Amino acid sequence: MFKGREDLLYAPRNLFIWFLLAFQGGALNTGGYLAVHRFVSHMTGFATLAAVAGAKSDWLSMFGLILVPIYFLMGVMISSWNVERQRIRNLVPRYSVVFSIIIFNILLISGLGTLGFFGEFGEPLNSGRDYFLLFLLPFTCGLQNAVISSASGAVIRTTHLTGLTTDFGIGLVRIWTNRKAPSKQEIFANWCRFGIYISFVGGSLVSAVLYTHFKFFGFYLPLCISLFAAFRLRSIHSKNL
Repeated sequence: MFKGREDLLYAPRNLFIWFLLAFQGGALNTGGYLAVHRFVSHMTGFATLAAVAGAKSDWLSMFGLILVPIYFLMGVMISSWNVERQRIRNLVPRYSVVFSIIIFNILLISGLGTLGFFGEFGEPLNSGRDYFLLFLLPFTCGLQNAVISSASGAVIRTTHLTGLTTDFGIGLVRIWTNRKAPSKQEIFANWCRFGIYISFVGGSLVSAVLYTHFKFFGFYLPLCISLFAAFRLRSIHSKNL
């Protein structure tokens, strides 16, 4: 959609969708942390947690934690199959398919959670139902992260901040190095990165309040965002064809 077109990538009408989905990334990550005590939108820590569980001979936990990045990867691959593969073959990317799965997953989490299927919100991670939720959340984040990464040519990330912070730091050094005549494009790109960062933090903050008071009902916030983003992204795609 935007690959190789930074003028479209950072166009004001498109920035809102990146900020909104970063907000959702923060909301999903916070939901996972408060519901099952694990961050679910970035996979770095799971290798460490799995290794620690193995050192304690807790093989079941180790196996479960190893599966989490695999589910994230599954989400990425399903998203890429419907978006990146379509683009490579010069076909229309199926954004609606990816967002339909995202919406279904969040609806499943919120619905089953409010019905008590996942037990008490925030209970210790020690049962099959807790691991099912832990697998479902990273799978959803993998779908979202990949669809936006594909749409933006691997420039925008909305479910974690590691790469974004790296790009932000590099951008600051570039601006400082060329401070006598800084690139307007670099300055604007860094402001966009900062906006995504703030959106992620804002989503974490707002959703934390909702989850604390409304438990699994809090997942209806990212559900509504996904519904809006699906229609908005479809509109952006049709305008940029």
